Amino acid sequence: MHTVIDTSDARFQQHWHKLLNNDPLRNPLYESIWGRSAGFEQDSGHSANGSHYTDRSFMVISEGEPVFGCSLTLHVDEHGRKRLGYFGLDACTHVNRTSLNNPSNNFCPEAIRLLQQHIDQLLDEEKPEAIDYLDPVSCGIMSPVTQVLLEKGAIPTVQQIQLIDLEQPLAQLKSQIHESYREAIEWGNQHLSIKIIQRGLEEDGFGGTESYSSSYDEQGRTLESCVYLLNQGQGFLVQAEYEGALVASALFVYSERTCQCVFADLLSDTVKDLEGKPILHSVLWRAVMQAKGLGCVQFDFGNQNQAAVALDSNQLSPGMFGGLAHTRLKVSLMQGSAVPPLDCFS
Repeated sequence: MHTVIDTSDARFQQHWHKLLNNDPLRNPLYESIWGRSAGFEQDSGHSANGSHYTDRSFMVISEGEPVFGCSLTLHVDEHGRKRLGYFGLDACTHVNRTSLNNPSNNFCPEAIRLLQQHIDQLLDEEKPEAIDYLDPVSCGIMSPVTQVLLEKGAIPTVQQIQLIDLEQPLAQLKSQIHESYREAIEWGNQHLSIKIIQRGLEEDGFGGTESYSSSYDEQGRTLESCVYLLNQGQGFLVQAEYEGALVASALFVYSERTCQCVFADLLSDTVKDLEGKPILHSVLWRAVMQAKGLGCVQFDFGNQNQAAVALDSNQLSPGMFGGLAHTRLKVSLMQGSAVPPLDCFS
């Protein structure tokens, strides 16, 4: 028998921990439930209207085992709209891979029915004006939440990500790097001073990266979460200096399974003399090696569609580092608006 529980249930934390431990992706930003841990439910005062987050996360359980869960919060954004997301990130779903029905590689109909029923009830009850949802397409399965949102008029955006299997031997990992990128990495190793920073970092300690605007917005909330994770020992910063000047900065967060790139950016004011030089190549490869040394199973280059990851603007292709391409879905719903988001496909 299946049932839905939320954060008000005394069993929630125990089941949630087990669910995330069995999630194939184990995205570090969601795994720690950082918003709740850092007290971000309260008005932080960083935005004009404040951001009080109400945690509406829930999961489906069956015979005492979690099957499916959704990281979900409700808040009023800087434009005064009631918005569903997750502490400034997209709402996201998680699956317990041990609960998938084999060989169909799918959820049982009862679990799907309960899940979709709960989402429908929540939307009818809260009537959010905006919804931001990330479907990780775990185990190759499109989330039932996506189906509900699409039926309500949501717009899907295809996101291409690159994953590197860190369980491979080092020699095999190096052999998968494109020859031009191996040369670029070698240039960086010879000309740049690269250091890794862990813990003890403030929000202004990223070397002035341009990936985040000075105004406090949703990207600023993501940055705040990453600073929290870094100082909890779940992240690291890779910085590159050229002749004593900081020229690049990249931030990564990690879980026991996954290390994810949050941003990798050049500092334009200090790299005019290095225009066209492959600065970020060695920075990113050093991060891959750091993640492998930390025991992570996979390295995720992150969502290349987000402005926070400036890889494309720096003529970097994550696929040239090796690994396999995967597809995820960003699903957006703006009630009362027929204008779709930009860059629906990449």
